[in-house]
Amino acid sequence: MNQLIMRNKKLLLLCLAGVIAFVWFLGSSFRNLIHNKMEYKRLTKLSQQLDHEYQILEDRKARLEKQDPATMERLARVKYHMSGNSETEFRFKHK
Repeated sequence: MNQLIMRNKKLLLLCLAGVIAFVWFLGSSFRNLIHNKMEYKRLTKLSQQLDHEYQILEDRKARLEKQDPATMERLARVKYHMSGNSETEFRFKHK
């Protein structure tokens, strides 16, 4: 019985030493791996957002280059505060 306890203590001590060695030598590498994976996910999401924004800008550029009448009218209304013949323009002051 006493030998069984000593054998288990030795096994437990050996396992503890293995865990300490793993954390000591490979712990920082494991943390770097986790950090890099999280950074990769963040950058992938950012890349998708930027791709979507780029596509929107490309579509807008194409409409402006074609001089699409609806786009030009909307742009003139917003940028130059223009209104149609039978329209009344309302302006509100922001607080």
